[in-house]
Amino acid sequence: KYVPQIEEEVRAASELGIKASYLDKVPLPFSVKAAMCFEDQAQFHPLKYLKALAPIIVDSGSHIFEKTQAVNIEEDKSCSVVTRDGKKVHASQVIIASHYPFFDGGGLYFARIWADKSYVVAITMKDKFPEGMFITAEDPARSLRSQNSENGELILVGGEHHKTGQSPNTNSHYKNLIDFAQQNFPVINIPYRWSTQDCMTMDGIPYVGNLTSRSQNLYVATGFGKWGMTNSMVSATILTDLITKGDSPWAPVYNPTRFSLAATGNLIVQNANVAIKYISGKLTPALNNVQIAVGEGKVINVDGQKVGAYKDENEKLHVVDTTCPHVGCELAWNEAETSWDCPCHGSRFTYEGNLIEGPALNGLNHPDEGPNKVDPNVYE
Repeated sequence: KYVPQIEEEVRAASELGIKASYLDKVPLPFSVKAAMCFEDQAQFHPLKYLKALAPIIVDSGSHIFEKTQAVNIEEDKSCSVVTRDGKKVHASQVIIASHYPFFDGGGLYFARIWADKSYVVAITMKDKFPEGMFITAEDPARSLRSQNSENGELILVGGEHHKTGQSPNTNSHYKNLIDFAQQNFPVINIPYRWSTQDCMTMDGIPYVGNLTSRSQNLYVATGFGKWGMTNSMVSATILTDLITKGDSPWAPVYNPTRFSLAATGNLIVQNANVAIKYISGKLTPALNNVQIAVGEGKVINVDGQKVGAYKDENEKLHVVDTTCPHVGCELAWNEAETSWDCPCHGSRFTYEGNLIEGPALNGLNHPDEGPNKVDPNVYE
């Protein structure tokens, strides 16, 4: 059923002057019914690219501040970015390009984007990987590309996806990728694995432009849909034009305040899912009188309190409040990354309760502190 879609996309790309061709086979160890080839593409290493950009930014008189968390923006005639320790950075214009917007400004972004997670395993194999980058049209997606390293060629096998905090067994996604790799390639070793998440929009197009129709000096770039290397460059071009020229020919397409009936339907579906996860999280009872093994995390009931408990390799129990400080959803345990993940808006926390990524701005409370403290030693 994807063949006509691929044929149509080849025609559309060719009409736009993009070098694209239709294929019925690819240089991979399995057959395909149809494929679309984009010619003369570039493959590059994003971190090396950023390391080259950083000194250019500094040499031009600008500054990069690492480990400086922005938590709020005060907007008057100019803008002030407020940091975690209360310091302020003043600017005539501010671009919020922090993955999930840390400042909403009345734009209701928490209702218009969601966090979706994907997985990668890096393998080594006996054969040389064919030249090119490959991605399937079907779900579950499978993405293939190679990367040179100090230890030889790595093949990155990516795919699998689900809304953050909404997979009962996160390790199963790594297993599916490993099974796919072993079925198709002479795998020698699997030295690395990792996952990441990105913000998805209701219509699949990023939100790039003024944060709201009222925010003339605040801009946003989010919802890259896992295509950050290219969408970041698109966003930079649009935002540069908006700030320096007051307009961009592509601004209407990416306008964060745009409206479409198709997006409205998805808006209802996605927010219904959030409501279901919020309610079910509150109604699902915690476990009573449970034993927790090393490396295991569970939501347990301690003296009427619902808490998250994880036992590390030293058999120390780490206890946290499993209520997300963002809007109060109940967190889910992520066994693959030993983290507590929010199924509503994608915030993630370490098993010690420290914030990994937002939209939450604070870490988790600890029920083993304060007047109603829980004694974790009882469950060690």
